[in-house]
Amino acid sequence: MDTNSDPIAALTEAFNRLPELESENAELRESISDIKAQLAHEDEGWRIVSGVQSGEHVDGLELDEVQKVAALIQPKVAAGSMAGRAVDLHTGFVFGRGMSIEGLEKPAKATRGAKSGLIKFYEDFDNQEAIFNTDAQSELQKARFVEGNVLLACNTKTKKVSRIPFHQIEAVRTDPDFPERIRAYKRTWTTQVNGEDKSVSRWYLTRRFTDRKPQSFTSKGKSVPVDQDVIIVDFRANRQTGFTFGIPDGLRGIHWSQAYTEHIRHGQVVTEGLSRLIFKITNVKSKAGAQNAGVKMGSFTGNGGMAAVGEGQDVEAVRTAGNAYAFEKLRPIAALAAAAWNVSNADLLNDSAAAGASYGALSGLVVGNRNAMTLMQKQWANVYQDVFEVFGFGRPEIHWEPLEAPDPYRAAQALTLLAPTLHNAEYRKGALDILDMTGDPNETPETLAARVAQANTNGASAGTQQASPNQGQNSPSGAAGSSDSNDLRSDTLTNSLRKEMANDDFLAKFEQLVIRAENLSNN
Repeated sequence: MDTNSDPIAALTEAFNRLPELESENAELRESISDIKAQLAHEDEGWRIVSGVQSGEHVDGLELDEVQKVAALIQPKVAAGSMAGRAVDLHTGFVFGRGMSIEGLEKPAKATRGAKSGLIKFYEDFDNQEAIFNTDAQSELQKARFVEGNVLLACNTKTKKVSRIPFHQIEAVRTDPDFPERIRAYKRTWTTQVNGEDKSVSRWYLTRRFTDRKPQSFTSKGKSVPVDQDVIIVDFRANRQTGFTFGIPDGLRGIHWSQAYTEHIRHGQVVTEGLSRLIFKITNVKSKAGAQNAGVKMGSFTGNGGMAAVGEGQDVEAVRTAGNAYAFEKLRPIAALAAAAWNVSNADLLNDSAAAGASYGALSGLVVGNRNAMTLMQKQWANVYQDVFEVFGFGRPEIHWEPLEAPDPYRAAQALTLLAPTLHNAEYRKGALDILDMTGDPNETPETLAARVAQANTNGASAGTQQASPNQGQNSPSGAAGSSDSNDLRSDTLTNSLRKEMANDDFLAKFEQLVIRAENLSNN
């Protein structure tokens, strides 16, 4: 039966589809509700960010607020936005050049015997994945940037370290008189029991809990056990006096990076609109003529077309054709995010033009940023020392390589200047490090032996030409010219000349004495 011609059949079919339509509408309503919930959650996160900026949270953020802010920052880091770039820069500056831990140095010669407990702990596969290897250090820095609170579960029985995601923390217990001292964390997570998901809760104590360890804590009539083998080492970044929880590094500049991103998107819309409006037709005769010209121009396709217009009509290029949005005008907004995250704008945008004409601004960290990164290194050193102390290894010294590698040319200058104070092995090791070459520092090449022999004969490098410490550096306005930059070379040449002149004087006097002796003998 044709339902198009039979209205009764059409109504019957529609009636039969009511349950299906009702189901579809229910799914649509559920989907819309999920979207609204996600938007509301994100809006709430931004309200918290705005509240922090306006000074509403003078006592710091609550546990759920930190978790909401972390949920807002995390996808922006994962998606590789400006926040992702910032945390990568932090990781590179803090951990990129490596650190050395006292007691883990490799001996010069292989020795037999059992490894120390510290070395075994450091080389353990799980511990490497948790806190020691390169990936672990990058992930720890991301946790600080996104969550602001890094929790390390130290199992004193198995000698292993595990990381706890902050979103798994359900509650904390603090010192009743000083709430900034967290004494225990309650963790709730999902585990597998007989192939089925099961929710599990445990309390973990920190070293601030100095009383006798309880077996459990009871809250709201429910008892939750305390893990007797685990001690939490927690790192809470960016706290102020009285704050219980740390504040994520990302919170400082996330609003400025979001504003910059939104303005870039607006600029894309403007640029696209300008690219579409290339020509305009001016018609002074009539409205009908303008419409006719519009139809003709609208039918053109491809490039290099020709327009035929009537009397009183003119085709001219739009003045903004070929222009784009002034994206470079947005850099000050990005600079606010860069300042909040203690990185340079050129690094954050990965854009050399952001540094202007300054090579120095592009090639290195400014003093303030460098100090901020050094502070981060010291904070992480404290975290690692806390972990070692929990396991009974004391607090070994931790040293970091310089944030910025020195220029090889200037490093060679410094090595040459300090040569008289160095042994052959130290001198050779320094040279190998500058050249990034492998070799045995204890092997003395012939040229190095000759250097020592010459120094023993003529004094400490007398007569050797050495570059000036400021050679290769730009002189400031009004400074002395290059002729004054050879002070070291001039000094060494002067010393050599003085020695030669002294020798000449001695020879002249000796010749005079010989002549006088010959005269006396003749007389």
